[in-house]
Amino acid sequence: MAGINPNPNVFLLMASGQIESAEFPTLEDLYCKFSFVHGQDWVVTSGIEEGISQITKRSNDDRQLFIWNFPIEITYKSTNPFGWPQLVVSCYGTDVFGRDVIRGYGTTYLPITPGQHTIKVPMFVPVSTSRLQKLTRSNSI
Repeated sequence: MAGINPNPNVFLLMASGQIESAEFPTLEDLYCKFSFVHGQDWVVTSGIEEGISQITKRSNDDRQLFIWNFPIEITYKSTNPFGWPQLVVSCYGTDVFGRDVIRGYGTTYLPITPGQHTIKVPMFVPVSTSRLQKLTRSNSI
C-alpha cells in the first residue's frame, strides 16, 4: 500500500527556496549568513542547517538591492509542533580595518502552510554605542 506513513506519530516539514536580496541603502558590500534553529523534538533529516553567501555589491539601479539568490533547503522530522523551525539571517560588512561587522539580523518562522511563499524578514540594525566605534565603522548606516 503505497503512500501510507510507516510511522504515523511523525510528520515531515520540507522547505526549499532562496535568500534573494536585501535593502541596505547606505552600504556598499555585504554578505549573508543563515542558520536554522528549532526545538529539541525536531531532527534534520536532510539539508544544510547553516551557510554563508558570497560578498555582493549594491545594485546601481533605482532599487539599490544586494542580490544573492542564495539557495537553502532543509527537511525536518518531528513528533509535535513545539519549537517550530525558524530561519535566522545575519548580514555582515567590513569596517575600515577590514574586520567583519554585523550590519543587520532578523528571523522568521518557516511557513506552516504548503505552497509557494515570499517572506520579507525585517532586519534589526545595531547602532554603535561609543564614539570610537562610530568613527571606525565604514559606510555608516
